Amino acid sequence: MGPKSNNFFKKRGVSPLIATVLLISFAVALGAVVMNWGRNLDISMSGDICSGVSIKIRNINNVQVCYAGTGKEGHINFIIDNNGNRNVDGLGIWITGEKGTKLLDFNDFSIQVGELLDIKDQSVKYDLDTYGSIKTIQFFPKVKKEDLLEICTRDSVKVDKLGIC
Repeated sequence: MGPKSNNFFKKRGVSPLIATVLLISFAVALGAVVMNWGRNLDISMSGDICSGVSIKIRNINNVQVCYAGTGKEGHINFIIDNNGNRNVDGLGIWITGEKGTKLLDFNDFSIQVGELLDIKDQSVKYDLDTYGSIKTIQFFPKVKKEDLLEICTRDSVKVDKLGIC
């Protein structure tokens, strides 16, 4: 038993440099697995006021939103469907122009589940002189929580196709 046990203690282990590289690569691999797993989690909690909210912009003549008018008399027209399972109690509209951005709040625009909001008049004003030509538009649904309206930013929709009415 003497010679075999003596050889066991003479062998050298893994060098500290290789051990460090192995530990770091293991930590990076484990971190990547955890990040991918976390990305697939549903972050909506059962008490989340915005759960079940979903809106969609309807295409009309190959555009989603059209604008008309000139200068201070500019306005936009659109149709939004409530395809979620919760009523939408208001709408925020963020319009980015060439000269600046405008955030419009419409706390009286109500869209029931399965219904739509059709804006074909001049009720949504946009000042083309102040903010310039429209570059992007984003719609934010709002829901009532007690007496306040909460903005559901996670459920917003951005306009892909913009045209002239």
